[in-house]
Amino acid sequence: MARQEINIGIVPDDKRGDKLRVGGKKINENFTELYNWLFNVQASPVIAGKHVITEQESTLLTEKNEIIPSPGAGKVIELISLISRITPAEAPAGGLQVYPNQTLNVTTDGDTETQDWGYFPSLFLMSSGMVIQRMTPVFSTQIFENTPVYVCLSGRENPKSGSAKIELFYLYRIIDPAGTGVPGGGGSVIQIVQSFVNQSEITVQHNLQKYPTVVVVDTTGRELVAEIIHDSTDQMVIRLNPASSGKIIYS
Repeated sequence: MARQEINIGIVPDDKRGDKLRVGGKKINENFTELYNWLFNVQASPVIAGKHVITEQESTLLTEKNEIIPSPGAGKVIELISLISRITPAEAPAGGLQVYPNQTLNVTTDGDTETQDWGYFPSLFLMSSGMVIQRMTPVFSTQIFENTPVYVCLSGRENPKSGSAKIELFYLYRIIDPAGTGVPGGGGSVIQIVQSFVNQSEITVQHNLQKYPTVVVVDTTGRELVAEIIHDSTDQMVIRLNPASSGKIIYS
C-alpha cells in the first residue's frame, strides 16, 4: 500500500479537506503498514570483532582490506562502532608516511575514495607512537546488500615509506529486512540495540526479567553518562542531560 496523505484543503475552513474520520483512518492504515514491516525485520545479536592489518600489509593500504565479511544474500551490515589502534614499526623503518590529504576510508563498495561509514585521518596513520582513535563517522544514505566492510587508503597512493600494525575493533549486527532469518536469529539475544533521537528520557520495556547491563552511546560512538532507573525487572528509564541522539545497548 502506498503512503496515504491527508487532504487538508487549500485554505483554512474551506471544507475541501478530508473529514476527521477519513483522516484518522488514513493515519491508522499508514501506521499499521509501518508496524507490520518493522515486525518482520530481523537482526542478529550485536557482534564484536577484531581485524589486524600487519606491518607488512600496511604498505598496501590501497588494497581492499576486508574487515567484516559479506552478511549473506538480501542482508546488510549495520556498523555500530569502530575504533583503531596503530603501532608504528621500530626504527629505522618508523611509522607510515602518507600524503596529508589521504584518509583510511571505511566503505562497503570497495572504492578507495568512498567513505560510506567513515574514515581515519592522515595524522592518525602517521602517528609516531601507539595511538587509539575512533572512526570519524560519515552517515551514508545507502547501504549495499550482501557486501563486506572494507578499509582502503584514499588517493590510490600507498604509503611512501614506513610500516605499522593497525588493529581495528568493531561492533556490528546483521539486518535482514525481508525477515527470512539472520545468524543468531531465533536464538537467545546476547545484546539488544535501541536507537533514540534527541531525547532526554527514554523508557525501555525490555521484558528480560532481570536488571540488564546498559551502555548508552551517541551517534559518533562515544559513551554517554546516563542515569539508569530500573522500574522493574522488565522496564527501565534512561535519563540524559542534555538531550542527545544515539543508541542504547543492553544485555
